[in-house]
Amino acid sequence: MLKYISSQIEKKREGAKDEIEYEKSFLFDVYTLALVFLLGCNMFLNVIFLKQYVYAGLFGGLTLFMLSTLMWPDKIRFNKKLLTVLFFFLGIVVFYCDTIGGEGCMNYLSYVSLTIAIAFFFDYSKDRYIIFFLISSYILWFLMNIVTDYSLFSYQSSLSSLDQWYVRVYKVIEISFCTFIGVYFISRKEKMIIKYHLEKEKLNDLIKKTDKINFSGELYELAMSKNSLFITYFKSEFPDFFDKILKVAPNLVSSELEICALLKLNLNTKEIASATNSTVRSIEGKKYRIRRKLDIPSETDTNLFVINTF
Repeated sequence: MLKYISSQIEKKREGAKDEIEYEKSFLFDVYTLALVFLLGCNMFLNVIFLKQYVYAGLFGGLTLFMLSTLMWPDKIRFNKKLLTVLFFFLGIVVFYCDTIGGEGCMNYLSYVSLTIAIAFFFDYSKDRYIIFFLISSYILWFLMNIVTDYSLFSYQSSLSSLDQWYVRVYKVIEISFCTFIGVYFISRKEKMIIKYHLEKEKLNDLIKKTDKINFSGELYELAMSKNSLFITYFKSEFPDFFDKILKVAPNLVSSELEICALLKLNLNTKEIASATNSTVRSIEGKKYRIRRKLDIPSETDTNLFVINTF
């Protein structure tokens, strides 16, 4: 099962339009696995310590459901309506468990875990109203139990003091785990931002070069020998190449532009892999992303398209 999920994630990476799209999908997968882990822990807690087998079955079902979403297409997983319904339902589950468990179990701490997750599943600039709705719902449910002194339902859990202690310990672990995941996400995003700015600066420096160098007729040899002057010589021979291709696909990153230059020389995939110190599989993935960004028809050869168009 885990091997299959791992292969599906790898396929997503190869099929991603660009690194940003892949990073978004990857972080989504990570937090989905985090939720799977937490739901599984809840199931384990109810079976081993609390002997609440009905609730264990509920959390087990939620665990399998969340695990199955890893195999769904991103188009469905990123659907805001479905995500809103999911987080609203999870909030209701927390509210119910908090009400019947009583204040001593501290189940309300799970609202914090959900709130942290919302920050990564939704985009504030586009989904601020959804975020406000969900967090307001959590606050309202929490206050309802505070005001009513956890007496909304006639049925109350008969957990012993020891069982309540088990739940409290688990809740502390849950919050700590979610905080760690949040720190990891922030670190990944910071690295992506830094990488984006470095590549942007590198690209600007590349395009702004105006010095002309006499074309030696040995671009192929320069490329295959991994000579650092290859791009400079290439720009000298094809001064408008990068400007033209960036007008069509401004989201091409520097590594993809280098491959486009090698395609212009009609190098095959194996030669490009050798020239860039990459694997053939990695180059195939980048060529696929380049085809999507340049909107190259499926029946058209990538090399011929680049050679004839730019």
